[in-house]
Amino acid sequence: MPRLPKPLFAAFVLCLAPALAQVAACPNVVEAALAAADQACAETGRNQACYGNLSLTAEAQPSVANFVFNQVGDIVSVASLQTLRLEPMNEGSGIWGVALMQLQANLPDTLPGQNVTFLLFGDVELTAAEPTDPNAAPMTAFYLQTGVGDAACEEAPESGLLVQTPEGMGEVTFNINGVDVDMGSTVFFQANETDGMTVSTLEGHAYVRAEGSEQVIVPGTWARIPMKRIVRGARRLLAAGGAPELPQAYEARARMLERLPLRLLKRRIQVAPPLTRAQMRRLLQRLHAGELCGQEPLPPCRPNRRRGQR
Repeated sequence: MPRLPKPLFAAFVLCLAPALAQVAACPNVVEAALAAADQACAETGRNQACYGNLSLTAEAQPSVANFVFNQVGDIVSVASLQTLRLEPMNEGSGIWGVALMQLQANLPDTLPGQNVTFLLFGDVELTAAEPTDPNAAPMTAFYLQTGVGDAACEEAPESGLLVQTPEGMGEVTFNINGVDVDMGSTVFFQANETDGMTVSTLEGHAYVRAEGSEQVIVPGTWARIPMKRIVRGARRLLAAGGAPELPQAYEARARMLERLPLRLLKRRIQVAPPLTRAQMRRLLQRLHAGELCGQEPLPPCRPNRRRGQR
């Protein structure tokens, strides 16, 4: 599809919003938002954030001047962002916030075309955290809060954060709400104080570490990390309040996960089916034995990860 110049495209989106308000149909809002984000964010580069769809607000880092991130198609350096807040769906006004980020994470500088994709949509707030390594790439540590169970219609995804790593690049590492995440996959994150942070692995694998404990989340499963409210200055944020729980098959969550906006990701994937009861029994037996890698359904062991070490 031909791509409009940025000023014309922004005007097009503004003109489209009243039409969506007249239609006031949730599926149309979703479709228009994804189409807008797909076009607006096509040129997002490494360590950049793109304003994908109305509406969102951003706060710059205190040291950043001349910060402009207020209309669809705007692109800024991730290093300049302090907080990004997206609006939940409003059918009446045709609003549903969407933002895209392409991050280096711990990928080598020699692979500039390979990035980790962060796709945010709906009721989401992301706040940069102070990295433990001052030389780390931007946004390798952040706080996340999302709506949960807030899909406005059957066609709409729940609010959250989709993360996808490049194919063949192994694991990337970052920290969400004080939880260390290693993943080589496509994973969906949600987080609030009541339900904790949930991590659903759609393909590949993910490891999460908090409170001195590590857990593996294989495709077809999800796991929960309890959250607690903390205060940093004037901000109320979420942080790990307990160890990761054992994974569960995401059978009850499968339909919700199938509605995620996967088409905006770099790699096309199929959401893994929920693990069967027999597969879950084998998985839990191995986890109870202290295994985190090895035989299926666990991921293969790598040199930096021992079979029986938690």
